[in-house]
Amino acid sequence: MTQHTYKSARRRYVRVFWPLMAIYTVIVLAGSFYLASLETQPVWLQVALAVASAVPVVAVLFVMLRYFAETDEYSRLLQYKAFAYGAVFTVSAIMLVGFLQLFDVIGSVQVFWFGPAFFLAYGLTYRFLGGKECL
Repeated sequence: MTQHTYKSARRRYVRVFWPLMAIYTVIVLAGSFYLASLETQPVWLQVALAVASAVPVVAVLFVMLRYFAETDEYSRLLQYKAFAYGAVFTVSAIMLVGFLQLFDVIGSVQVFWFGPAFFLAYGLTYRFLGGKECL
């Protein structure tokens, strides 16, 4: 693997992150407004917009992992641990909500919110572990 300085790794991360988030924002907003303007919304278009909205977010996860790999050992350890703990907290919440729904304790929960919950859990865990800034 090529060695990168922290500064160059961060620059590479930011250079990819912001365009991906811009693409995500445009797809979500434009797609939502376009679908709302249609009398009947074709299922194929709804599926296409859902997939297109998810692709930039998934790409960001991979960009984050690349960024982690390009940093020094200590920073990498903190980032991977926070990523793992964020995933554990999120999967635990998903399992709990699923069982609460299964046993009719709660109603339907929008699964979309588990994505932002992961990023929140990751960020808070990173700060708790001693990270100075979240990416």
